[in-house]
Amino acid sequence: MKRHHLFIALVCLALFFASGCEQQSIAEQEQIKTRQTLEATTPSATPSNTPTVTLTPTTGPSPTATTAPSATPLPTATVTPLPPTATPNPALAGFSLCSQVAGAADGGRFSARITAITTTIEPAFERVTIGLTIPNDSAPPHAVAQCLAAADDTGAAPGPAAAYSLHIALSDWLHDSAFKATTISPTLALSGTTLLKSLELRANPSADAGATLAFGLEQALPYRLKLESNPYRLVLDIGKTGTIGANNDMLALPASGDAKPALPIFYVQGGDAWKFADGKATNLTKDTRKNQSGQEQFGDVSALAASPTAKQVAFCAVAPGTDVGDRVAPRTLWLTDFDGKNPQALALQNLSCDDPVFAPDGKTIAFTVDETGANPPRFSIWTVASAGDNEQRITPEADEWSRFAPQWLGDGRLVYAAQAEDGRSTIFLHTTDGAERDIGAELQRGSTYVALSRPIAAPDGSAIAVEALRTQGGADLQVIGPDGLPMKLPGTRPTPTPQATSQATPTADTNVIAPVTGGYWNRPLAWGSDGTLFYLTSACESTVAQSYTVHALNTKTGDDRTIAAGTTLGSFGAAQMVGTGLAYTTLQQPNAGARGPLAASSGPSTLWFWDVGGNGQRAKLADAPGPIGALAP
Repeated sequence: MKRHHLFIALVCLALFFASGCEQQSIAEQEQIKTRQTLEATTPSATPSNTPTVTLTPTTGPSPTATTAPSATPLPTATVTPLPPTATPNPALAGFSLCSQVAGAADGGRFSARITAITTTIEPAFERVTIGLTIPNDSAPPHAVAQCLAAADDTGAAPGPAAAYSLHIALSDWLHDSAFKATTISPTLALSGTTLLKSLELRANPSADAGATLAFGLEQALPYRLKLESNPYRLVLDIGKTGTIGANNDMLALPASGDAKPALPIFYVQGGDAWKFADGKATNLTKDTRKNQSGQEQFGDVSALAASPTAKQVAFCAVAPGTDVGDRVAPRTLWLTDFDGKNPQALALQNLSCDDPVFAPDGKTIAFTVDETGANPPRFSIWTVASAGDNEQRITPEADEWSRFAPQWLGDGRLVYAAQAEDGRSTIFLHTTDGAERDIGAELQRGSTYVALSRPIAAPDGSAIAVEALRTQGGADLQVIGPDGLPMKLPGTRPTPTPQATSQATPTADTNVIAPVTGGYWNRPLAWGSDGTLFYLTSACESTVAQSYTVHALNTKTGDDRTIAAGTTLGSFGAAQMVGTGLAYTTLQQPNAGARGPLAASSGPSTLWFWDVGGNGQRAKLADAPGPIGALAP
């Protein structure tokens, strides 16, 4: 049985109209079967029709620098059995936690007056209908719906808040007489509904357009937003099922068996360098911050790299007494043994250090330096011998580019990201004779991409993976050679295996690795020593959940397989190949924003190891109250 509730209290307290309160009835109701057959557990894997989202590339070094993977031979990636697919429920078609658009996102500014708000309780969902009066000379209305965790909802009114907030943003709603007839009121509790706890109409009184309807929710539930016309009304449906739980997140579920990394894993946690080996985590820098005289010689660690060949760890640390969160705080490059002993300062010409990375032979370290401390920063690439000599800048001193995130190609060459003050970005190749070539320009011909992110180089230097940020939002994954062109497959195109997907198969006419374009965001995770690229695809743009698949792309054969799938209310931080396995971090509460790019967080995180090239087992290695970053083998 359907129950219709008119929010008389809400309309009379929140909406004051010259003509009085008027209810818009719901003419059509969906016929829904009483018996439910679906456990709605994940957002739809179909990309939503999202608005343009400006996603700038990383503008400088980050504490999660990628280091060169181990050269340990990697067997074929083991495919973990994927969870079964839930039976679709027709009543929940189009429901997801993806950002959703109702109307034409580029429709321009419009005039509108809210005339009524009603609710309908259905077997599978609850519906809120917002009646609108639109003048004949106005553009049609349009809106964007997004779900946020309470911690990310910075515009909430003071006082107790629901765990989640579902926003209907009407950014082009003109603040004219029609808008003013819809009086802004404090947050009101809703009655007649079990899922929606409150409604708040937010608007900046000094702005000439824009408002947000914010609904309070205790759970992140899939939803659907529609715009109906004749008459105009926004229809918001909230599913009664579909809560995301721990079992939905495959990468945060231990797999039975013994998953032990063959090599030590180094990482940064809580301002110190740590090592996980032999089943335990050890703090490498806690006891060496002070020298033999008892004087503190370095402060918090911000980045690190490790060399299995030299059995040494290089790390960047701020000066004693300075804040590691201060970008211009003095930093020095240090070198220590695998056990944390014998720390020594290496790079002394500059009080700046980030993105350290060892050459494959362990004899040279490349790193990023901020020589000016200006804003925006101007980064350059330096190298220093691990013996402590031959410290030198290898990039031009004063041109338009800021360079960062170096990666060795295995033969003495380097690739690194670059960004200009006008927003342009590219990737440079530094050759052994000191020359520098722009190898990112070809990727950005035309209007498809607006920027490039940090490169990740294959261990043998034959390929480079990079996120290419789309002009319309999201990112494709490009695999190029050192010449900047799409990576070619050796021999002829292979016949796809039954397990192969079509996301990153080589094109039939050019026999190259085609860009990975499916979903919202495609992020490279790490390279295996056999040329396998592990990458993560986020299905859609969402500010509250990440519906993902993990793929193993063999760049020698073109075979691309899905090896994991799931949905998380958290996100993923740094990842690194360690022997035959993948080390990665999960973040409980990532910073606000769309899920997909390398995530950052100040909250709890977990270090995992997944033996993708061995027995396929997965294990939790360490929990931390803060972020874990800068993974290194």
